[in-house]
Amino acid sequence: MENEALKPNVGGARKIARKLLKDAKVLEIPVSLQKVLDYVKTQQNLDVVKYNFGEKVSGMLVTLGDSSTIGFNPDHAWVRRRFTIAHELGHLYMGHTCGGHDNDNKETEANQFAAELLVPLAFIKRDFASQTNLDILAQKYVVSKEALCIHLMQCKLI
Repeated sequence: MENEALKPNVGGARKIARKLLKDAKVLEIPVSLQKVLDYVKTQQNLDVVKYNFGEKVSGMLVTLGDSSTIGFNPDHAWVRRRFTIAHELGHLYMGHTCGGHDNDNKETEANQFAAELLVPLAFIKRDFASQTNLDILAQKYVVSKEALCIHLMQCKLI
């Protein structure tokens, strides 16, 4: 029982991402991150801004009171920026705050949220059944091949 509390809530993260897609009325691939963000902004005070963090930092979520800002590194590749913004949305929707001993779990949950948001299981199951070329699928979903492969493995499709 105690070990369960130490594990990341992967299923919960994916479920929250699916609900966000449904609420934002995203019905096709590639997921329009702009459409998702536009919806989120109707629900809460959110800004998304470019910020040069340097080479090693992709992005960050800062929340003060009821206002949140996602900063993303404009120098990174487009697919990386999409994943970063989705990842930071995951932190926001999962209610993550800084610090604590479960930081690795928070990062895992935010990654699972981002992967499900950008590569929804319902769509990738269908697409992967008819197209196994990972380069083509990564282009279709506008994600990196690495992110796609990780998601396919975690969803037990490969």
